[in-house]
Amino acid sequence: MRFFLFALVIAACATSGSIVTTAHADEAKAKTSKTGKSADGSAKPYCAPELGELSHHVCYFDGGVPADGRKTLVVYLHGSLAMTPGFFYMQQRAMALHAKRHNFTVVMPTGPSDGVGYVWPTSQAAQKDQEAGVLASIAKARADVEAKVGHKFDETFVVGFSSGAYYGSSLAVRNMLDVDGYIVLAGGSSWVKPDPSAAAKAKRAPVFVGVSAADPQTANHSRSFAGALASMGWPFKVEERNAGHMVDWTFMAHGIAWLRSRSPASHGGGAVLVNVKATE
Repeated sequence: MRFFLFALVIAACATSGSIVTTAHADEAKAKTSKTGKSADGSAKPYCAPELGELSHHVCYFDGGVPADGRKTLVVYLHGSLAMTPGFFYMQQRAMALHAKRHNFTVVMPTGPSDGVGYVWPTSQAAQKDQEAGVLASIAKARADVEAKVGHKFDETFVVGFSSGAYYGSSLAVRNMLDVDGYIVLAGGSSWVKPDPSAAAKAKRAPVFVGVSAADPQTANHSRSFAGALASMGWPFKVEERNAGHMVDWTFMAHGIAWLRSRSPASHGGGAVLVNVKATE
């Protein structure tokens, strides 16, 4: 899936002009030096300066809480990242803007390196070798951000984009994370099947699928993933927009609102609603 490596048009399409200008300046500087140093010779941090860093290659941003006071955590699974210093700032800054707009805290772990960039383990072989470490990193990030902001969260969602969408959809179907829902954008693994064990059937977190119709590389994968969820009777909603390979503003707004409406936090701690029709 190397074609995702340069998919960071997300920030150009999803951020304000001032943020994009800053991000483009950072990327330009990064292209002139692969030493990990900034222009003044100091070390270039992995996390964008306006974000916090919880641990090595794990960033976070606290966007506050909505009017109802619920505390939402989003775990963002990035698209493929080049290893060039500063290249990752574009996705980080875009997610910080989404966090501010929709009032959630976002934690951004980094996928394993394949020697060229940072990607998530989407193949069975990669999952066998890397998934235990990935899941442990996500669990630590969740605990660390709770300690940093000083409270636990009422609900936790996973947002996966591009490489993160393929991996996030796999995590959802295999029930690998204890979360309250998923947003899957510009990708999706329709070929993954649930674990037949009783534990895997215990929880089916709802999934919002955003189909980027203007992205020929992923649109049919997203549609197929939504079809697979329907065939399994999984609680999901699918929307299709003429969006490219990006984290679309409308997808995020609709996805966060939809998951919040089905979260245990909106039902007094009750069960997540199931059998949600795709046309809803």
